[in-house]
Amino acid sequence: MNLDEYVRSLRGEPMGHHHGGPGRYEHKFKAFPISFLPKEKHSLESGGKILLPPSALNALSRLNIQYPMLFEISNPISGKKSHCGVLEFIAEEGICYIPLWMMQNLQLKEGEFIDIKNATLPKGTFVKIQPRTSNFIDISNPKAVLENSLRKFATLTKDDEIMIDYNNTKYYLKVVELKPANAISIIEADVSVDFAPPMDSKEATSPSTSSPGTHVSGPSKGLTFGPASTSAKPIPGGKKKKDESDSDSDSDNEPKFKAFAGTGARLDGKVGTPLGTSPKTLNTNTNTNTNTNNNNTKNEDTKFKSFSGKGYSLKD
Repeated sequence: MNLDEYVRSLRGEPMGHHHGGPGRYEHKFKAFPISFLPKEKHSLESGGKILLPPSALNALSRLNIQYPMLFEISNPISGKKSHCGVLEFIAEEGICYIPLWMMQNLQLKEGEFIDIKNATLPKGTFVKIQPRTSNFIDISNPKAVLENSLRKFATLTKDDEIMIDYNNTKYYLKVVELKPANAISIIEADVSVDFAPPMDSKEATSPSTSSPGTHVSGPSKGLTFGPASTSAKPIPGGKKKKDESDSDSDSDNEPKFKAFAGTGARLDGKVGTPLGTSPKTLNTNTNTNTNTNNNNTKNEDTKFKSFSGKGYSLKD
């Protein structure tokens, strides 16, 4: 036991916890992924908080570290840094459980040491996110999904690629831009969210050839959610005269409706004349006159004449 450890033992501080100054907490832990914990804890993988041992809570309490407790975690070998919050103090002594995506950002392997320091971060006002794939944008409401998922995070660090879980699907999102600093706290903060084109989209792979309407360059421009329309919407009042003339010409070519224009059917089987037309007349005058005289004679014979019948007597 060296002198520093002896002094800390006299103060009643847990062994292995170092203070870098007044109100400063620093310690080394062996890092393991959340998957090493029981299955009911695996949901912590899609968050931004770690698990520390109970001795860390004791040391933080003695230093009067205010809530929320935020930390800077770093890999002493690669020099990679990130930030996080703490969820519970239930880990074994000397061990820290962190999400797998965080280990990947820090280039950590299982059982390697990490440095943990308490940190004070400003509240964020703006965050720009870039999805790894376009399937995140295909969600009906990506902003609502992101807002709900970020409740499991305490901090965001620029250039980190976080992971969220939605409908049993993992989505990886890169933190492209933050305001007012490169590391922010999002606890009880009003943060504006913007999206950059997904990494697998044409806008992200070839921004120089992208159209002006699809390039997202600042907070005032956002990504259009949902599939883009394949046909342009008509402009009100545009091409009105042309459409009317086309409709008129089309209506002229279409056959007009005529009432009672059908062909009548006869009971004798002969072809009837079309309805609404008069029967054809004979061309010869003699036939016409003959038919007329015959019709007149028949009409005279068939006319009713009063008291023209034969009389009968009861005596006969």
